Amino acid sequence: MPMCNGWAGQNNDWTVRALKKRRFVFLFCLLWLGFSFAGLAAAEPSKGGEIVVGTDQNTTTMDPAMYQDAASSQTMINVYETLVIYDAEYKDIIPYLAESWSHTDDLREWTFRLRKGVRFHKTENQPGREMTAEDVKYSFERTLKISPMKRLFMLDHVEVVDPYTAKLVLNQPFAALLAVLTDVGSAVIPKEDAEKWGGDFSQHPVGTGPYRMTEWVKDSHMTFERYNDYWNREWLPHPLKVTYRYIVNKTAMTTALLSGQVHITREVLDQDVKKISDNAGHRVVKGAPCNVYAFYMNATRGPTTDPKVRELFFRAVDVSQIAKALFPNGSGEAAYGPIPPGSWGYNPDVRSFYTAYDPARAKELLAELGKKPGELKLRITTSEDERRKKAAIIAQAMLKKVGVEVEVQSLEWGSFMGVASKAEADIYAIGWTWYPDPFFYVYYMFHSEKKGSYGNGGAYNNPEVDKLIDLGASVGDQQARTGHYRKAEELIMGDRYYFPLYHMYAMNGVDNRIADFHPTPQGSVRLFGPDFSSYLNPDS
Repeated sequence: MPMCNGWAGQNNDWTVRALKKRRFVFLFCLLWLGFSFAGLAAAEPSKGGEIVVGTDQNTTTMDPAMYQDAASSQTMINVYETLVIYDAEYKDIIPYLAESWSHTDDLREWTFRLRKGVRFHKTENQPGREMTAEDVKYSFERTLKISPMKRLFMLDHVEVVDPYTAKLVLNQPFAALLAVLTDVGSAVIPKEDAEKWGGDFSQHPVGTGPYRMTEWVKDSHMTFERYNDYWNREWLPHPLKVTYRYIVNKTAMTTALLSGQVHITREVLDQDVKKISDNAGHRVVKGAPCNVYAFYMNATRGPTTDPKVRELFFRAVDVSQIAKALFPNGSGEAAYGPIPPGSWGYNPDVRSFYTAYDPARAKELLAELGKKPGELKLRITTSEDERRKKAAIIAQAMLKKVGVEVEVQSLEWGSFMGVASKAEADIYAIGWTWYPDPFFYVYYMFHSEKKGSYGNGGAYNNPEVDKLIDLGASVGDQQARTGHYRKAEELIMGDRYYFPLYHMYAMNGVDNRIADFHPTPQGSVRLFGPDFSSYLNPDS
């Protein structure tokens, strides 16, 4: 199913387009069965049960302001909601907690009209009160203050116009605001719960979403049960329970899928694609690559601060051979820049400014550095992800051929995130996936404001790149934005701190009993939205 194939626009006719089919089928079936209209108001989703998702990465936090990884995002979306959201196909941005919005011509003020009747989960500390514009103000300004990713960097403050109207006043024109606000990091939470629990709010998450977290056992599983007092009965998802099982080994995850222990896997290894596809009870769901994986070199300390070392790395490592080794079945492809093919900002000519593989030149550079074979030593740090480890091992062998010794260090995800975010690694293996807007790639990985986060764990800093990224976010015209981002990409590749490895197609292994499943750009699992709800059909 194609994804990431266009800029998400502001489609205010979404209710007719997106919900018409679901409502019509629902009403028709009830009428056909002879139910009275009085029964419609009390109708419950009839396709309950439990969906089990296999994931290879631990959730690191359930605090939306603090998360930095897709593994946390895919669990938090069960509990929290945002002002706007992408539709099932990730083509359009549609209303969620906000029912409408507008902005000034200069893109500096955005006004959101909130839905009435949205309520937080009931807890011992929370009566299940109504969400208001005060909660939007608190949540956004809290995120602005404490988020390690500084995801609301463009926000100056929030004004409460009335209980159901919030105005976001920005510190700069910002065309990509709606896309930012679809992210669960911009979720709305209740002030009283966040302040009661403080740093422990992650263990006691409270939101407006259709599920509540009921169990979290690190390195094992997380369980979410449907919240039947959810404020919008029409959007209430079908599954009564969603469980995420942590299975670090993707081969073991495929085995769990085919044996019925899980219904959906977050990713699929290339060598397992045929195994799943050939199984009569399962399928592989594939989406366009809206991701990029790379080696990021340290810009502040160690040998990679020397431009000759960075060029040597590019000359010694053949990315095309790495991609062929990782994806013989075609589930991924070599990357030559940070903006992926699934983004509307992708440059098909990106290889024109890529530093080409040339091992003879790599040996010359080693000599120019005054190093004998074996004297230059590097460390590549990765997570436990099998593809990233394999890419590092292949690069290690290629570098050894030109006289460079490389240590490959593999860390558990939480430990890896700590090292990667603090510029403590010589080189770290980064994976980055987001939405179609190229801003989310160039800003979060290369803007100097993101130093100290996972995205820019190399602490890269180029004022000209910063300027181009800022320009790209300040205009509404997509063609103009694309031009700025492509110029930034060319400078980034010229600096050679960022070594692109591959793009992966978003792929999920899915039990054929799962219906109405839609892939995401991240490959992470999203089971519901205003316009769809996945469900397990035990009779299929």
